[in-house]
Amino acid sequence: MGKTIHSKERALILKVLAFFEHEKKVSKFLIPVDPTKSANKIREHKKVNDSFIIPVDQPINRTCAATGISKSTLMRIKKQVRPVARSISPVPSTSWLSQLPGPSTEPSTPGKKRKSTKKINLDGFDLVALRNLVNSFYTVKKEIPTLKKILAAAKKDLNFQGERTTLRYILKNQLGYKFKKCKNARLVLIQKPDITAWRARYLRRMRENNKLGPNKKPVTYLDETWIHSHYTVKKCLQNSSDATLMKNTNAGQCWILVHAGGEYGFVPGAELLYKCKNKTGDYQNEMDTNFFVKWLSEKLLPNLPPNGLVVIDNAPYHSTQSEKIPCQSSLKSEMQSWLTKNNISFDQKMTKPELYHIIRLNKPEKKYVVDDLLREHGHEVVRLPPYHCDLNPIEYIWNLIKQRLADKNIDQSEKLFEQWTREAIKSITVEDWKKEVDHIQRLEEEYWVKDRLQEHQERQFIKHLGGEESSSDSESEEEEYESDMSVKIEELSDD
Repeated sequence: MGKTIHSKERALILKVLAFFEHEKKVSKFLIPVDPTKSANKIREHKKVNDSFIIPVDQPINRTCAATGISKSTLMRIKKQVRPVARSISPVPSTSWLSQLPGPSTEPSTPGKKRKSTKKINLDGFDLVALRNLVNSFYTVKKEIPTLKKILAAAKKDLNFQGERTTLRYILKNQLGYKFKKCKNARLVLIQKPDITAWRARYLRRMRENNKLGPNKKPVTYLDETWIHSHYTVKKCLQNSSDATLMKNTNAGQCWILVHAGGEYGFVPGAELLYKCKNKTGDYQNEMDTNFFVKWLSEKLLPNLPPNGLVVIDNAPYHSTQSEKIPCQSSLKSEMQSWLTKNNISFDQKMTKPELYHIIRLNKPEKKYVVDDLLREHGHEVVRLPPYHCDLNPIEYIWNLIKQRLADKNIDQSEKLFEQWTREAIKSITVEDWKKEVDHIQRLEEEYWVKDRLQEHQERQFIKHLGGEESSSDSESEEEEYESDMSVKIEELSDD
């Protein structure tokens, strides 16, 4: 087997060939084809042309001799790439060489396999499962989680398709974890304090309400989802002769479903089902604050139980602020206007950093348009912590609706799809809702206990390593940490 000629070498060969072909085209030593020329002139030109080792009018042979490859190999390389015709200066020069085929026409190395980047998309429940897996290292396995351990467990238990870099990105940017550096340069993976605190506040408020028994506020959970017209079962009973279900892999027309409910069932009259304008299936692009507020005002608020507790997530259209507080990139005039409006004294000669420092010291709690509207009607708003869709029972109700819709959607007809969807919604009973609400209340209790147990174990471990020093974003430090991490929390608790 001959030696493989790589892409850069192939590009160089093509440059040489292009040079010789250009030389043939413009050289004054080429044999004239004009028969009117004198025989002496023709002989003179032929004599000069033949003075080259290989005549100028043979660019293929000259290229093979210059590069040391065979004619058949050169022709294969030439056939692989067809450079776009360009205007070339008649005088060979460095500028002329730059006009020869560049990176846009470079051939590739034959047989070379390049890794394709595979995008890993995890839905809300996948993220919850991954977070629970990390927590299980502290509470069940009694050992410190490392990227290496988490990746191995995720591949085995969750069929995770990504690798180390993808896992690290998900843990830090989607689940809010960070590596805490201890004084002896070891790292501990813990969840960011703001998310942990948010979860604690949420769980405490729900526990307080549940303890009121018959006098507790009615809790309503609201959310949105999307369903496409070709949504059907993945498997069904079939044989080779009978008519069977053919699955259409095209998503088809999508519908957005907005609703709310609780252990008393769906809120009567709050259902909203409409077609998407596009077929991406991303309802985030179809919803905005004005549309959501209109649904709240016209469909939900008139039908909500009085003096209720409303649980919502942190979608962008749920989180539009009623008064936007200036940020660090705001104009200086905007900062001054905000300080003046809120009767906060400042010097007109102050710089932007000074003004922003005053704003941060006097920054009020964020107020949201949706929250204000619900409070005006006598309801309390409780926001789910980020990445905790498992604590919203309506997510499980969506799953039930889609299952029942898939059982009926044999023809995958868009004409009947909306009717079947409404029938699936009507099939959800109060018992279905109670079952899912009971499920999330058990999850809330588990989180409550695990958080306190994990907090104690984390502090014990960090204390054993010499106390907390800082957080770290360095992957090399994580690798150093993983290379020598065999201490068990169970052993530390005996100190």
